[in-house]
Formats: sequence, C-alpha cells, structure tokens
Amino acid sequence: MIAFIRGTLKGHEDNQVLLDVDGIGYEVTVPPGLVRSLPGVGQEVEVYTHLYVREDCLQLYGFRSVQDRALFRLLLRAQGIGPRVALAILDTFKGEDLFGIVARGDAHGLQRVPGVGAKSAQRLVLELKGKLDGLFETPVVDQGVAVPRVLDEASQALLSLGYSRQEVEAVLKRMTRGQPVEAAVNELVRSALKELGKGKEG
Repeated sequence: MIAFIRGTLKGHEDNQVLLDVDGIGYEVTVPPGLVRSLPGVGQEVEVYTHLYVREDCLQLYGFRSVQDRALFRLLLRAQGIGPRVALAILDTFKGEDLFGIVARGDAHGLQRVPGVGAKSAQRLVLELKGKLDGLFETPVVDQGVAVPRVLDEASQALLSLGYSRQEVEAVLKRMTRGQPVEAAVNELVRSALKELGKGKEG
C-alpha cells in the first residue's frame, strides 16, 4: 500500500497531478480544490494516497490530509458512490460541514454535489450516520438540533463582544439560511459584525 507520496510537481491537468519521485512519475487524481492550492511547478508536494483497484486499472487518489483520505474511503463504501462522486463531495464540503449535514439529516444540502440526486442523498445520509464519529468533532447540540462547530464558535465570539444571544442567533440564522457553512470562524464573525452594525445604523 502506498500511504503517501512526496515529490516534485511536474505539472497538472484537470484534477490529475504528476509527481516526480526520484525519477519515477506518479499520476495522482486529486480533488479540484487541491489542484487550485498547489504550489508552482518544480516545488515539493506531499499527498496522502489511496490505491483504487479495478479489473481494468489501478488509480492513485491523493488528499491533503489523512482525514480527507479516510473520508474518501468511507464514501467509497456507500452504495452507488464511486471515486468521481466521492471527490466531488470532498470538493464541495469541508469535512466538518459534511459531518454537520449528516448529523442534521440534511439530504437536501447534499444535492449541491454534482451527480448526487434526491434519492442518493437520502441514502448517503443514512449510510454515513454515526460513521463519521472520530473523524471530526461532535457538533454542538442546541435544543436538540446539531449545530456546526464553526457556527458555535462564531456565536461565542459575538457574545463575548457584548451582543445579546437573541441578536447573535438572529444574524447568524439570517446569514446562513439553512445552507452549509463554508466560511472560517473569523470570516463569519466579520460578516456578522457588519450585519449587526447595519442594524444599529437603521
């Protein structure tokens, strides 16, 4: 098993990268988001790999972290999910956001992924339920509803600045509108402060 590859980036095309490791070229398929974050050609790159075996080919898939690779492997075990859809899921959601979607049973949110329809989204939520524990922190539960940790941290930061819980909950709810949270905590806090400032100006 090839656990990881560290080599010189020779180039990339679409979502495949070519790494030179001591004169041997490895073609590795990675999530599109990882391609966009690569350094320039000639720089060193390290990816954690999974060897996908089929009767007609062997294909290496690469990820920026062990956690992403573990999630990819879990997705492959789900009915009807192949490598292409699994990569699309990883490219659409951060792991913590996917954890929150599964915890909330938000099948509709999963339909943002290209190739995932209503039925496959519902089935995937059921199949992943409880299987992501240990990969990601358990989301905070507020009044029986699972809340993504990024929202909880943003909420605590705003409360510490003197805003009331009612103000904080209202602005965060208005900003997310039930959609998966993709912003970092500091970005979310800055946006919320702008919204709260507008409210005071009005």
